[in-house]
Amino acid sequence: MAEFVVLLGGCERMSRRPYDVYLYTENFMFGRHAEKQKLLIFLLQHNDPHGDHAPAILPVIGGASVGKKTLVAHVCGDERVHSRFSSILHLNGDSFMRILDNGRSMFGMVLVVITFASDIEDDDWKKFHSFVITMGRGSKIIIISRLQRLARFGSVKPIFLTVLSYDELRYLLKTLVFGSVDPM
Repeated sequence: MAEFVVLLGGCERMSRRPYDVYLYTENFMFGRHAEKQKLLIFLLQHNDPHGDHAPAILPVIGGASVGKKTLVAHVCGDERVHSRFSSILHLNGDSFMRILDNGRSMFGMVLVVITFASDIEDDDWKKFHSFVITMGRGSKIIIISRLQRLARFGSVKPIFLTVLSYDELRYLLKTLVFGSVDPM
C-alpha cells in the first residue's frame, strides 16, 4: 500500500468538476490541457538530450494574445516545478544578456524563461548559450515569442499555440452561462 501511495503521489491531480476543468479559474486553464502537459513533461523530465550538460530549450511560439505567457506562468506555478528548480528567472529579450553579469552566483537547477519581442543575433545567443552550459545540470530554458524564427534555438520540438477554435469558445460561453445545467 505504501508503494501504491508513492506511485499516486507522482500523478497529476484530477478535478471532480468535469464542466470547467479547462477554464482558467481555480488553478485550471481552459483549452490548453495538451500544451500544459507537454510543458510539464519537458520541465519534469530528467534526461540530458545532448550529453553536453547544456540545458534543454523549449520554444513556446504563437500569435498575439493566444496565452503563451499565461500557459508558462500557470505551469511555473505548479508545486512540482517549484520543488524541482532552485530558482525560476523571468527575463525579457532586451535584458537577457544581463544574466552573464549577475548569474555567476546561481547554484542548482535553474529554470530561465525568456520573452522575446524581436529576433536576436546568433552571436548574442551563442554567448548566452555558452554561459548557461555552466549552470547546474538539469537546468531548463523556455523561450516565449511570436516569432517562429526563434524556434531555431530550441533543443526540443517547440509548442505552437493558436487562437482557440470557435467550438472551444462556444463551449466556454455555455459553461460560464449555464454551468452544468442543460442549456435547452
